[in-house]
Amino acid sequence: MIHNYDFMEALYCFCMDYHSSQWSRGYRILSRLSKRLKLSPLFKGYESLGDEGKSFYDSFVEKYANKI
Repeated sequence: MIHNYDFMEALYCFCMDYHSSQWSRGYRILSRLSKRLKLSPLFKGYESLGDEGKSFYDSFVEKYANKI
């Protein structure tokens, strides 16, 4: 079962790590997600993701790292 919040956190981390510039699609996605997510001040990116979130993140890297 997909947990929407885990997916969005993983996508946020991926876009944060891999966007190519302020004008890229990845940066636009990152901006939209930052308005929807309520991340803790203690959030540290990938290391803060749960197992499912890390799985999503790893899939994003494998499929989209050079495309965002």
